[in-house]
Amino acid sequence: MNNKINAVAKTVALLLAVSSATANADLVITEYVEGGGSNKAVEISNLGSSSIDLDAAQYAITLYSNGSTDAGNSSILTGTLAAGSSIVYHNASAEDVFKVGIESTVTYFNGDDALLLTKDGVVIDRFGKLGEDPGSEWTDPNDANFSTKDKTLRRKANITTGDTNASADFPGTDNQWVVFDKDTSDGLGCPGEGACTAEPGVLLITEYVEGGGSNKAVELSNVGGSDIDLDAAVYTLSLYGNGSTDAGNTETLTGMLVAGESIVFHNSGADDAFKVGTESTVTYFNGDDALVLYKDDVVIDRLGKLGEDPGSEWTDPNDANFSTKDKTLRRKESVTMGDTDASAEFPGDNNQWVTFDKDTADGLGCAGESACGETPVDPDPDLGPCSGCEELTPVADPETFEPNAYYTDVLSGSFEDAQAMKNAISTIIASGHQQLTYKQVWTALSYSDEDPANSSNVIELYTGLSVSKQNNGGNTSDWNREHVWAKSHGFPSESQLGYTDAHHLRPTNVKVNSTRSNYDFNECSATGVEVAEAPGNYLDAGARCFEPRDEVKGDVARMIMYMDTRYQGNDSNMPDLIAVDRITTADEVSNNEPLHGKLCTLYTWHQQDPVDARDTLRNDIVYKYQGNRNPFIDYPEWVQQVYGDQCGDPLYPELDVDIIVTAPEMVNETGAFVLDASATVIEEGSELSFIWEQTSGPELTFEATSAVLSLTAPEVTVDTALEFVLTVSDGSLEATQTVTVKVVNVPLSFEISYSGNTELAQGEATVITAAIADEPTGLTYSWSQLSGQSAEFSASGLVLNVTAPEVSVDQALVFQLVVTDGDEQFVSSVNVNVQNETENGWTKPDGAGSLGAGLLVLISLLWRRRMS
Repeated sequence: MNNKINAVAKTVALLLAVSSATANADLVITEYVEGGGSNKAVEISNLGSSSIDLDAAQYAITLYSNGSTDAGNSSILTGTLAAGSSIVYHNASAEDVFKVGIESTVTYFNGDDALLLTKDGVVIDRFGKLGEDPGSEWTDPNDANFSTKDKTLRRKANITTGDTNASADFPGTDNQWVVFDKDTSDGLGCPGEGACTAEPGVLLITEYVEGGGSNKAVELSNVGGSDIDLDAAVYTLSLYGNGSTDAGNTETLTGMLVAGESIVFHNSGADDAFKVGTESTVTYFNGDDALVLYKDDVVIDRLGKLGEDPGSEWTDPNDANFSTKDKTLRRKESVTMGDTDASAEFPGDNNQWVTFDKDTADGLGCAGESACGETPVDPDPDLGPCSGCEELTPVADPETFEPNAYYTDVLSGSFEDAQAMKNAISTIIASGHQQLTYKQVWTALSYSDEDPANSSNVIELYTGLSVSKQNNGGNTSDWNREHVWAKSHGFPSESQLGYTDAHHLRPTNVKVNSTRSNYDFNECSATGVEVAEAPGNYLDAGARCFEPRDEVKGDVARMIMYMDTRYQGNDSNMPDLIAVDRITTADEVSNNEPLHGKLCTLYTWHQQDPVDARDTLRNDIVYKYQGNRNPFIDYPEWVQQVYGDQCGDPLYPELDVDIIVTAPEMVNETGAFVLDASATVIEEGSELSFIWEQTSGPELTFEATSAVLSLTAPEVTVDTALEFVLTVSDGSLEATQTVTVKVVNVPLSFEISYSGNTELAQGEATVITAAIADEPTGLTYSWSQLSGQSAEFSASGLVLNVTAPEVSVDQALVFQLVVTDGDEQFVSSVNVNVQNETENGWTKPDGAGSLGAGLLVLISLLWRRRMS
């Protein structure tokens, strides 16, 4: 023990040898993750107000294991760490959500290991107590929840300097840590007690071109810090002409707009220099028209004043150069929030626009006040699988795929019901599923939906058109990623597995994708409107219904059924998706309920549009890059086995007949009873056959093919259920019904009488004979004495021989007769009375008067007491 203490003291002395004034008090351990398996991470943050040059000294984080004072694994901090920023070290084998920052062996810790943060060998912070092995964890007697094992700990927000005493008790009397549940990862990468939050995306109108002739364009940019999913809400840009308050031409924005990137709409008649982005009628403006940008019908930005016609232009009395006519306007770089008051004066007292000469086009395609580095051009169609897409590494080989091996647990399984089979399929297709990023989905679709006649194109789901792979994006003429199971039906976040599951993502025209919106699938061609951009597809917005063209109805059905089966609520970030046989409500969709319809319409579409070679090829390609398969393409017959019962098409259909059986609810044992199914008939007088099977209770003998059974209840020791299954058949279909009759146990009972002398003197013998009325055969008998002075007795059957014992007082001897039939018993008893006899030589004493009488009574009592 002394050696260990001395070693600790020497180590601490060494670590503290350099003056603490050289240590940087702003660099602190701010998070520690000790989770399941290899889910380990440690975060170090700069809590000061200025950057730290980590190369100006040697900053290190070092592991000390199991109470050792010898340094173990260590990581050296390098580079510049900005104020408020963090460095995270994670374990190489941790789950993906913990893989923030840098992989490091310094995370090879358990709950009983210590970490020291040092600068040039001097401790500037610590976690745990150097030189102590607490067993399995450090705990806090004042906080039962605190533990360094199976927990995530974050430094309290009021802690801004490190704990430099490495040998002090940990966590000490002033615990500096906030405790979170095991495997909490959402705080890695930022200091503070809360989860990290990314700077939100901000969508603004960043450029406006009103030039000569048709040289018109408008640019929208994401000037925030995070990507904006334009499909997660309804983003629109509307034109209001000549002071009108009624929206004119409108564009709906779709796709993902990366932070710092822009969308441009241009006029079809503009000069080539202005033809950046997408052609759009929303650019049919002049200098006196207003543009309003909406999110879910709420104004998030504007240019011009809604409801005002300024004549020919809006001007600024403080800037003679400013005009909305014959000018190019760019949003000032300092503007990071939209102008949400569309009816306010424009440009107002705080003009947010920089003015450029008429027909200036060199800023289109990038946010900011300056010209773009170069005018954006259409991407080279030969570069990459699609525009801006990365190559993917295959994770499975469809050439070696063996369905019998992949689906063996289903093919060889025996399932009680359709749900059990569905669960088994779900387990299989969840295994091997590699989550794609949403960006990687672009690439996956460029392969899975490639036009077999033109490898440079993909085929759009709803239009059926073959379009260039390079025309992917958010412009109205582009193709984008359609969530066939609409993401607002249960998984609105890009981080969720279903959001990027390529088995239900398909290339679609941007406008058609927007038209389909998040409506359920159902037949609505009779009540809806044909989609102009995609003939053969129909929309009934009032009924919340979208009907795809006939050629892909089966595709849609099997994608919805895949999602319903794949996601059973077993994935950490996905709900249990449920295909329902109805149209979901607007409130359910608004609440992201995991429901999608309409199941039995989809079931019919699966039958009408069966699996073809194209479906199989697509399944193979998604398997190649995602690692799992759609089982309803590999085994189309499983659709009936899983969903047939719900949609009136059971795998084993039953005869449509009302089975009528007359039967008693209960009957006494040995009693007669009848099961009568003769009243069962079927329409059109078809001949029926009957088969009875007894499935529980003591076995009875009967004629199994009769409509009427006459039966006798068996003898039972307790109430017992007899269960029969009746199968009725018309020769092709069958129906069954279960009939249950309770057999009531009747307790064993007899009428017993006794004969023989039951009044005995001491030593006298008697024979008692029991008689049973209507005595059945097979009974056995036993006698025993229950009470009274023990007597000599013997018994044979119903005959009892008794010799009376000597007794001090008169008493009754009670004998019990037990009658049994082998299963039950009946008990009866008989009394034999024995009289006490006075001993010889005793006489009544003489006496007179009250005294003599009193003495007589007293002597008598004493005598009885002595005898007793």
